[in-house]
Amino acid sequence: MTAPPMGPRRWRWEGLAWQVMRRLSRRRLDAWLRLAGGDRAPLDQIRIATLNLPDEVVAGAFSRVRAIDRWPLAWSWAGQRLLGESRDFARAGRARDSARSRAHAALAFHVATWLTLDDQKTLRALRASSAALFRQALPATMPTVHGLDIPWRAKRLPAYLAAATTPAAPLAVVLNGSSTSKEETIRWADAFLAAGVALLALDWPGTGEAMLTTEIAADCDDIVDGIVAAIETHPLGRQIDARRLGLVGFSLGAVPAVRTAALDRRVRATVAVTPPFDPPAWLPYANGLLLAHLASGVGGYQALYDLAPSFSLAPYATRLVTPLLVLGAGRDLVVPPNEALRLAAAAGERGSLLWYPDASHGLYAELSDWTALAAAWLRDVLVDGAPTPPSTWVDRLER
Repeated sequence: MTAPPMGPRRWRWEGLAWQVMRRLSRRRLDAWLRLAGGDRAPLDQIRIATLNLPDEVVAGAFSRVRAIDRWPLAWSWAGQRLLGESRDFARAGRARDSARSRAHAALAFHVATWLTLDDQKTLRALRASSAALFRQALPATMPTVHGLDIPWRAKRLPAYLAAATTPAAPLAVVLNGSSTSKEETIRWADAFLAAGVALLALDWPGTGEAMLTTEIAADCDDIVDGIVAAIETHPLGRQIDARRLGLVGFSLGAVPAVRTAALDRRVRATVAVTPPFDPPAWLPYANGLLLAHLASGVGGYQALYDLAPSFSLAPYATRLVTPLLVLGAGRDLVVPPNEALRLAAAAGERGSLLWYPDASHGLYAELSDWTALAAAWLRDVLVDGAPTPPSTWVDRLER
């Protein structure tokens, strides 16, 4: 592996930025919010922009965020306003506009979950509302997307399927990060469909709507059984070749994606987007807001630290026998940037690295870019069986 295309000064800046971010406690962020307001705080504005919510609703929600504990209230207000608009459109006989506003309300409630940190009852209610509203709007807003349940052990995991028109299309399965859900990731389907790859947006155990019935666990590498069974029995299954299966692990979702690929030979390729590699090594030094978010989803800080070792990819990356594409962000302030580098290096000749030196966690500002590149890479590997090049560093490709 050659040296990355950036000098030591840049690496020092990025390391310093992550060190500063770790000091972003709730108390400090609350002080910032009181002084500057929510629209000037580092609170996922770029990510929210990818949801295409109405500008005036977004502005209204941010104006109400003057402390972290106001976040769920502000975005619940946004969801309720959009629901009111949906009802007004329905009374006026504008069914399509009503459905679009209902889908927007679902996404607003989804945004509200991101910083619901101290109230499990509210978090569960928000996730249930988001999932139900999105499902109601789906026939009018995304008519080619179909909901289905994936059997997993004694449970069922909710998912959305977007089937490509290409006969016997390969299948990419997106596994959420800790705050994403199928309602968000299914909106990334267009890039995959354009490449002739079907997309399954799945709430894996403990994430999205699935958190209502399951607890988060890294050892869910048996999900492929249910995925293949659900696809093969679905009416759209005739258009999909589930034997050409790739996993797209987004953020924390990279852990079950890589682990499953290492243990289940039915997975032919894996994409890991701004992944963690060895959380126990850096989690104690992460910023307080991230720790609070993660702890809220697993039952507290002690449970989080107890669970962290099971999310290490160190024992699994070296066992991969299929191609791995790692997408890293040089200015990742959530997961240390070198976690992506460590994963690509551990995969050896099976791993390739696509490095975005100026990007942040999740690559939301580069969403159209990385989804198109990942989809094309999966198509090449799953359809053409293209050989994997040696692990390398590459700059972001300019279009």
